[in-house]
Amino acid sequence: GLQPYQMQDKWAQIQLTGEIKIESQLFHLEAMDKVFLLSDVDEFYDQLEKIFKEDLTGTQEQWIVSNPCFEIWLYYCYMNNPEKDLMCLKSEPVATRSKKMKTICNTLISGGINPRLAFDHMVTGIEHSNAHYAVDDNGIPVLYATQMHYMAQYLVDTLNNNANEYSEYVKRKEEWRRLMKSN
Repeated sequence: GLQPYQMQDKWAQIQLTGEIKIESQLFHLEAMDKVFLLSDVDEFYDQLEKIFKEDLTGTQEQWIVSNPCFEIWLYYCYMNNPEKDLMCLKSEPVATRSKKMKTICNTLISGGINPRLAFDHMVTGIEHSNAHYAVDDNGIPVLYATQMHYMAQYLVDTLNNNANEYSEYVKRKEEWRRLMKSN
């Protein structure tokens, strides 16, 4: 729920102390850790533009920005025709695009686009997201674009570097679904 400036300040504080406190649990930032700062474009364009111009990013953190919002990533995990399916967002005011996107996503797929199930579809999401990825002159994703494919690829690669954990997980889940359908 933090705005980009707040996220940037929080990240700077974490870098100074080397600690991340989530509720009552304390975590220590290690050199091997990768931190993703996720933001929607929404009404935060000006903040993101200034942050990106400062170019304070290092190797440990990476901004992941979605336009209009995170739900564009969920859309790409399941579907791949934003110019048709999401066309109405172009005329929608920036301030209400995210709300409209959430409403659209719930009508495109029976039962809605389930974020918990999107993990199983990350490879599809990566492919679809890459196909529609573009940024403007300030490095901010244009409408229908997200940088979530960078984070998803990192997760898939990291998990697969350890005995192909992600690929095996997806394979077992597909087998389970086939088994359940045949019963």
